[in-house]
Amino acid sequence: RAFLIARRLVTAPKIAIYGTGQYALEAVRIIAEKGWEIVAAYNRAGAKVGRDLGELAELSAPMGIVIEDCETADYSASGANIAIHSVNDRLEYNWPAYERLIGAGINIICHGGESYFPWGSRPDLAEKLDPMLKSAGVSFTGVGIWDYSRIWSGLIAAGSASKLDGLVHRTLTNGDAAGLEIFRFIGGGLTQKEFEERTQGTMSGLYRTVPHQVLWALGLDVTAVEEELEPVLHDEPVYSSALDAYIEPGTCLGSRVTTRVTTREGITALSINELRSLRPDETEHTIWEVRGKPATEIRVERKDSLHSSSACMVNRIPDVLAAEPGIQVISKLGPPRPQCLGSSANA
Repeated sequence: RAFLIARRLVTAPKIAIYGTGQYALEAVRIIAEKGWEIVAAYNRAGAKVGRDLGELAELSAPMGIVIEDCETADYSASGANIAIHSVNDRLEYNWPAYERLIGAGINIICHGGESYFPWGSRPDLAEKLDPMLKSAGVSFTGVGIWDYSRIWSGLIAAGSASKLDGLVHRTLTNGDAAGLEIFRFIGGGLTQKEFEERTQGTMSGLYRTVPHQVLWALGLDVTAVEEELEPVLHDEPVYSSALDAYIEPGTCLGSRVTTRVTTREGITALSINELRSLRPDETEHTIWEVRGKPATEIRVERKDSLHSSSACMVNRIPDVLAAEPGIQVISKLGPPRPQCLGSSANA
């Protein structure tokens, strides 16, 4: 009981939405149901700028929040104390947005692969970002479905062991779910030669941060992180909803990312992540297997990844507002908990 009280909202959230893609708009719908306050929304120049955020999110009524051009907006005028940022997986791509938000004294929740563990994905940028945040008195946290399905499920699995030799992480993600652009990004529909010749726009460097963060959060000294990226092929046609066509044998269904993490203590982690078109008998899932005593396995079935990712961002708002300035990874903020007990007055 005392633990839950300690994590209640100490500051009413005044939320800015940066980037108005599908994850952000789902978060808007969740926030609207809660009755929390959205004070601003930003997007790159285009058709969305000038529209009402509530209309774009297909709410029952307009919100009175006009989407502003992210390049020209006055961030300090919004009164926001936290922003949900969902634009790109790469910290470097997102950097101008971080500078704008931090400069206005706004805490950041970022939905992006590298943001979950900047110290492991881009230590050079983490070394720049952390002092910026501390100087401004705000925090930065990478959040989304990985919160519970990859990182905290791994920590909980390891917590059952009296003797830990290693961890194995296996995941299957529906590569079609996010649409054609993301499907092409993971290599879907490419020939094997096209996949191997690509030098940009790949999954490289994103999924390696998951086992790295889990071992780091367990207090282990990580000495090496090795990653291999390869195409996923199948010997039978598999239907892709992103392409609205069958992918024939010899053409890539998506990507497989294999990561091997070693530590000074001798405890290792193997992570095998597949992002691809699914067969009719398959569902999205993540598995953590404990190698040690006792042997343990945790499996998470992911029924609605879009809603889960957005709900995780919203649920972390109290933790991020209460966090110390700087980069704050979710493995150090405690396990996620729902914010479905009422409005900001009693959440």
